[in-house]
Formats: sequence, structure tokens, C-alpha cells
Amino acid sequence: MNMDFLEGIKMPEIQNLEFTKLLPGQGAEVSALARKAVDMSEFNGFTPDGQRAFERYTEPLAIEQRGRMGFELELAWVSGVLAGMVETKERRIAMLCVHPDYTRKGLGSRLVARALLRCAASDPSIKYISLHAADGATGFYERVGFVRCGSRKESAGIFSTPYKFALKSKPPHTRLRSTSVDFFTFSGTGNTLLAARTIAETLNQEGLTVRLRDMEGSCPALSETTAVGLAFPVACFSTYPSVWRFIDSMPPGEGREVFMAATCAGAGMGMQGPVRAALLEKGYRAVGAKIFLMPGNYNKKTLSLEKNAARVEQTLLEARFFALDLLGGRAKWSEGIPMLSRPLYRLARTRRPWDFFYRFICPIAVSPGKCARCGRCAEDCPTKAITLAEGYPAIDAALCQSCQRCAGFCPAGALGVPGKSFEPYRAMSYEEFKRADG
Repeated sequence: MNMDFLEGIKMPEIQNLEFTKLLPGQGAEVSALARKAVDMSEFNGFTPDGQRAFERYTEPLAIEQRGRMGFELELAWVSGVLAGMVETKERRIAMLCVHPDYTRKGLGSRLVARALLRCAASDPSIKYISLHAADGATGFYERVGFVRCGSRKESAGIFSTPYKFALKSKPPHTRLRSTSVDFFTFSGTGNTLLAARTIAETLNQEGLTVRLRDMEGSCPALSETTAVGLAFPVACFSTYPSVWRFIDSMPPGEGREVFMAATCAGAGMGMQGPVRAALLEKGYRAVGAKIFLMPGNYNKKTLSLEKNAARVEQTLLEARFFALDLLGGRAKWSEGIPMLSRPLYRLARTRRPWDFFYRFICPIAVSPGKCARCGRCAEDCPTKAITLAEGYPAIDAALCQSCQRCAGFCPAGALGVPGKSFEPYRAMSYEEFKRADG
């Protein structure tokens, strides 16, 4: 599901904000909030019959009964205090209320955005979300992107105007609007980390707050308003199992912006398509993706330092342009080549390609005579495929994903592929690789 329809909804950060579903026994608190919110407009557009109808609709028992009839009610709490709520049913928003203390602070926009996501997720065929806006709310709904689709009418003593919100199936390219980014990286020999740092530096220079974070393990909790960046290598025309496990562990997107940067020595073959599909399914809004060419470790001969340096320099320039394209709405995230990328995506999530790769292409082996027994390889292996036996590394082929980190950063050159005499490549020194900012 494409989330780019949220582009026009501005959602400033609200501290200590939490969302929950309606729980039994909360009807009275929700009723009090609804009536407090409407009191501020002095029942503008409500006849006496309409006031009574609204009071019946917002009775605690009626609120809880609708929850058993297919209505979904989401509550917004600020520092533990009920500050807003939105009620939806299938493809329409039935009620939106914000406490007077939190109007014009972005809470209503955030509740609407979450409601749109919920309605769209319930039925991918939905093209429009509808609602009837009371007289005092028409300006707000127009600001967040709703369009009037009928004339003002009275029903049960309440005057309202019908509006709809279009869920565009193929929206134009969108730009990165968030002011902060959690940028998660996985890197084998440093190529991806080098590109990610360049993107982060450029975004920082443009006024964004970017936190480079490690992708190894599960995804940590994310702020409600941060965008997410993902950077990792292309492997087997997909990416490593540890990267897919991280993506699987990411929380629901709820409209968060996401972008992707990947590095490879050859071609991605459309691998960005399945990554995009997995993130959209989680509710993220895809902003842009870029695959960068970098030197690799799978060559049969040592590449010249001049060629490597030229390729890296070109990639870093492209990385800066990519960051600016994200901000300017020029970045793209293509679907890839579905007939090729989808089966490769499914295959890469199993052990088969990695077992084949390790056995026939990249069987990492240890030269005990060279080994300094420093333990660096075991400490840094992302899959814990390396253990130390009497101080020497032992590699578990069933866990290795051939990321080349051990070979690239071994200080003694004791790990490598048997029969290949070329010098292992790395994009940076080990000290730079382990630098605290990523």
C-alpha cells in the first residue's frame, strides 16, 4: 500500500504523545472529551435537536457499543492525559475531537493521518475516505487535504458538509519533510557506511538532525516524527539475511518517511522493489532509493588503487546529490524488475544462496600461520559465525553470510578465500569503521 497520500499533512512533534485503542470502561472519559471539544464551538451548526442527537451519540454506553459494531476508536494521550480521539468505520471518519488545550498544535492532523492509514489498510481498493464536517471544522479538513464534495445540509438537527480525501494510487515523487532521521546502516567492508555518512553529513548541513545507528540486531523503538533511513549492501541481487531480519523487526510505519541507500559492485537487478514493498506493507512512506557502485571483494584480481579511489569519489558525489534530491522531491524509488526481483527476494530470505555462495564462491578460510589471535573477527562478525578455538578463529558455514567484514578488516590478512591471492579490499581503516557515529 502506498503511503504518499500523507505528504501534505504536516505533523509537528508532540512530546510524551501516546496512542491507544478504546478499552472497556473508557467511554465516560471519551464522552467528556467529545463534549468539551464541541463546547468550544458553542454548538455552531447544531439546532437544539442536533445538540440532543450529539449528546446521545457521545454517551459512554453508545461509544462502547459502537466499538462492538465495527467502529474503531483511537485515543491520543499527552503525558497520560486524554487529549484527542478519532473514530472510523470502514472508509469514513465518523468523529474527530481534540481537547481545547491541544488545538492548533498538530494533534488533529496526526489523528487524521492515522485514521487515513487505518481506513486504507482495511481495504486496498479504497480510493476515497469520506466524512461530514461540522461548520467549525471545514477549514481544518481543507488544510489537511480534504476536498468538498457536496453542499451543506442538515441531518438530525446537525448541519455539516461532505468532504472526501483521495488516496492516490500513483502519486508524484515526494520530498523528505521530516526534520530528524534515524539512519540505520549495515556494512561489510565499509562501502555502505562511507556512503551513509556522506548522506548524513549532507542532510545535517541542510538543517536536519541525523542519527547514524547500527542495523545489527532488532530495530529499536522509533520516535513518532522521525524519518527512517536504511543503508546496506546488495547481496545475491537482494541483501543479507541479517538486513531482512532488521526490516522484519521494524515497528509499524504509521506514515513515517523512509529512504534507502545500497551499495554493490555490479548490479542490483531491481532489489529495491521488494524492499519498498515490504516497507509499504508496514505503513512507511517511501521517499527515495539509490544504489551506488563501489569496489568489491569478489574480484579475481586486485583492483588498482586509482580505480578504486575514482569509483569511491564518484559514489560520494552521487551520495551528496541523492541527499539533496531527497529534500527537493527529485529522488525516486523504482519498483525494480518484478519478474526477477521477487523470486530473488524470496530466495535470499532462505539459507540456500548463502550456503551456495560460501561453498563455491567465497569459502572464507583461516591461515593459522598469519593469525595474530586478536579476536577482532569473532567480535565483529554480524551473525556470530566466528568463534575462537584455542585463540584461532573457526567459521560456521551454516551462519556465515559472506559479508567479507572479517577478511576486509583482519589486521594480519589471515582470513580470505583459498586460492585467491588478491589483496582484500576495505573502504576505510578499522578505526574509522568503528567510529562512534556509526
